[in-house]
Amino acid sequence: MTIYGLIAQPAIHSLSPVMQNKMMAARHIDAYYQAFDVAPAQLDAAVAGMRVLSVGGFNVSTPHKSTIIPYLDELTPLAQRLQAVNTVKNVGGHLIGTSTDGDGFWQSIPRNQPHERVVLLGTGGAARAVMATAQQYGVRQLTVFNRAHLDWSQRETTVAYLSQGIGQLADLADNQTLSAALQQADLLINATTVGMNDARTLLTDYQIGLLPQHTLVVDMIYRNQQTGLLRAAANRQLPTQNGLAMLVNQGALSFEYWFNQPADRQLMAETIRGKIK
Repeated sequence: MTIYGLIAQPAIHSLSPVMQNKMMAARHIDAYYQAFDVAPAQLDAAVAGMRVLSVGGFNVSTPHKSTIIPYLDELTPLAQRLQAVNTVKNVGGHLIGTSTDGDGFWQSIPRNQPHERVVLLGTGGAARAVMATAQQYGVRQLTVFNRAHLDWSQRETTVAYLSQGIGQLADLADNQTLSAALQQADLLINATTVGMNDARTLLTDYQIGLLPQHTLVVDMIYRNQQTGLLRAAANRQLPTQNGLAMLVNQGALSFEYWFNQPADRQLMAETIRGKIK
């Protein structure tokens, strides 16, 4: 039996094991997926342990997506551009890192949903993955909003680099720019953790009311299935989507990267849906 797994901290609440083990069993693959809680100071030893155990591959989550890079042997071009990894494959002892987060997000969007003009809230790891893959999924204009920080110029450069010229960074406090972007948006994405544990939102009811009626409002948070943002959007009769579909799709892409066979996304979604409160 070949071991697969997840390196994260905390890892105990991850839904990846139940999802991946169900998928491997369905495909009659002799493997087992295990979550490993790894502190930052233990990362070197953890990766060495993965090599010793000859694991077939593993996922990487917070806080290791960037710090794991020096311990890998190779990065795909996307992971190199992102400087972040969420999936590692062991090919004859050679650890290759990639990222399925961005593709997982865009493949979770309904095919008939317009998404040429996108408003993205946040500049963290998940947001950067969305930026780096947006153009190949047909996005023409990407306006990224973030609170002003001392490293604003660095963030601005990152947005321009990752979005390949279709993105611009704006201050969330700039009401004029925010209002104009919302009025034209096909897709609004919350890639921050605001609303994960409470009813807070980054946008007011008035701002949400500026969105066109066809705008899909996506909150990457999945543990709180109906965040304050999604409730406010639903009250305006806008289509909404939480982070469950992205979780499933990025996990399915990891499975396909490891085993070179298609994953059953519906089975994976059904497996974890009952696990989320």
